[in-house]
Amino acid sequence: MGHRSRTLLTGGLMLLLCPAVARAADASPSAGDITRLENEIARLQQDQREQRQLILQLMQMQESLLRYLNSGGPAPTAVPSLAPGAAAPAPLPRSTTSHGAPLAAVPPASTGSITGHVQVGGGLPNEAYVYFDGPRGVPAHPPTIEIKQANRQFVPMVAVVPVGAHVLFPNQDTVFHNVFSNTPGDAFDVGTLKAGQVPRPVTLLKPGHVEVFCNIHSKMRADVLVVPNTHWTRVRADGTFHLPAIPIGNRRVVVWGPDLKPASQQVDVTAEGASVTLSTEVRSTGPHLNKQGGAYGSYEN
Repeated sequence: MGHRSRTLLTGGLMLLLCPAVARAADASPSAGDITRLENEIARLQQDQREQRQLILQLMQMQESLLRYLNSGGPAPTAVPSLAPGAAAPAPLPRSTTSHGAPLAAVPPASTGSITGHVQVGGGLPNEAYVYFDGPRGVPAHPPTIEIKQANRQFVPMVAVVPVGAHVLFPNQDTVFHNVFSNTPGDAFDVGTLKAGQVPRPVTLLKPGHVEVFCNIHSKMRADVLVVPNTHWTRVRADGTFHLPAIPIGNRRVVVWGPDLKPASQQVDVTAEGASVTLSTEVRSTGPHLNKQGGAYGSYEN
């Protein structure tokens, strides 16, 4: 075929194809085309949401890692759960001991310690305690303690027990005693006890200060602090104290002593701990009444 013939053939084909191309360019997209486009947009939006979620989770993991490193603990090895379909990041390197053995992953801290100082106007008394006024509940195995009567006094004269504790009041004296308390919520009366007698235990169910007396001997006195949980400690001679394993958050701590006015303060406990200063004053204790609400008689000896 000659050059002229090929040129004529090409021109004829173009004349035949141009109308079809023009009609295809002018045609509107079909319903199927629109559906495919919408599905593609939805898929891209879902991918974007998953990527955003992955970024947030990685930021949280980085924050947790920095917190552990700043506190001197080993780095966590667990990777947070990822959004469906998202690629998992490379695992963090495990911390090792000096012998090269891997350390176990440390869970996020949920408690912190409270350290502090107690200031008392008039000087620190012989005994003072600080406790965490938090969740209350009877422990699975409540303790049992003894407060004896010996030499016409209670031994010990001060005790701290968790709510639900049982207290025995054995009479190890050579005279009669009658142990009682009129403290609201924890009132009791063990009756008259002869020498060597051990009454049934008393269960203390209400947190707070329980004053214990003898109905025969007015000078006998015991003070029992019922704490709502096991988070309590005795204040040192220099007025300092340390409360470990306190749940993280805004917490209330209380200072108490048999010769102190109770005082409390709110403190923000973090994984790094917290510090607080508690201020209180010495309180005076005067004569008390017998269990009938009257004055002691002349029979006291």
